[in-house]
Parts: sequence; C-alpha cells; structure tokens
Amino acid sequence: MAIAPLSHEHLLPGEGIILRKNANAVIDVREAGLSRFAFDDLMWLVGMRGKEAIGGRIYLTNYRLVFKSHRFNRVRGMFSVFLPNIEEVRDASFAATRQVTVSTAMQDFTFVVWGIPQLIDTMDECRAEFDGAYTAELATLVLAEPWKIGDGLQTVACYEALNMGMSAARRRGDDFSAVATTVTNMIDSRFNQAEVAGALQVVELLIRAGGQRPTT
Repeated sequence: MAIAPLSHEHLLPGEGIILRKNANAVIDVREAGLSRFAFDDLMWLVGMRGKEAIGGRIYLTNYRLVFKSHRFNRVRGMFSVFLPNIEEVRDASFAATRQVTVSTAMQDFTFVVWGIPQLIDTMDECRAEFDGAYTAELATLVLAEPWKIGDGLQTVACYEALNMGMSAARRRGDDFSAVATTVTNMIDSRFNQAEVAGALQVVELLIRAGGQRPTT
C-alpha cells in the first residue's frame, strides 16, 4: 500500500524516529460518521464489531506516537499521541488479532500491529525520559509548529477551524492553560472523535505542561 513516509518536514526540532511499523488504527464507525462496514456482521469474530481498521503505519519518535494512513482508505490522515500524555500501553489482542491500546487521560487509541512486546517496551523506555520541564519544552515546540501534529483522520475537510484556533493561541506564549482553553473551545459538534484526535492530544499536552492532570 502507498504510504507517504514521515519525512523531515513532519518532525519537530530535536525529534527522531525510533521505530516504525505497519499498523491499522481502529476507529468507531458510528462516531466517525461512516456508513456501516460491509462485513460488520462478521467483525465480532475478531473483536471488532462496529469498528473499522484504517490501514497505515505507526512511527514512534522520542516525542510521540504518530499514525499515518495510506491512501486506500475511506478515512485518511495523520494524528499524534504525545508520550508524556500516555498513562498506559497494554496488549489488547483478541483471538488472532494482535492489537495494542494506548491510553491517555482523555482518549484511548487501539492499533492492530505485530511485535507488540517490543513496541510496548520501547514506548515505556521513551516515556520514562519525560519530566515536567521536558513536557513544557515539547508543548512549546508543538505550539510553534502545530501543523506537524497531523490533521486527524478526516472524512470531511473541517480541520481548518481548529488550525486557526491553534495558530491564534500561539500568540499567548507559554500560558499553556489559556492555550488549552482556546483550542478546546474550537472543538464542537461539527467534529467527530477521529477528526479531533490530534487536537485533543494537544489540549492534554498543554494541561500537563501547565502542571495539571487532565480530567475527562
């Protein structure tokens, strides 16, 4: 499948790719506003009833986990899960389906992927590097170049409003709580969960950089 690589243009200053794997991002069909998958009546056999696996690749960097879809999907795009946001990474395999779930305070992300033990161990090692100061530094880098986090998994072109809000928020400097509030206020019923995944991760990162734990 054709997957454009995560190039230098996508990386933040000081960011490097540690691990890359072909993977599918699991999304809820109803939340994404999609029609029912043609073979949904059989998906319970692999623990995927009401779900759809979006093909692509995951990249683990020293800052985040990035998912980038290939072009042969009805939902396409890229999103980031920042390492200091992650509270748990667990093996969520069901029957023959190898999958891992990455949990933050606000969201759960599930990926169908092989080599789960290596992925979990490597992610845990990278997460251990973060402290409060490092998290604040990452938040500053993200605010400087917010377009690098990805525009979520898009079924419609509605990310522009979020992008405008994040760009305006950059002018507030390092008042991370104020920026988080601005971005949160841009998220409303026009957006589904797949579309705002990256934006919610930025909100969570900013709250953590401000010395607080996000609440759901």
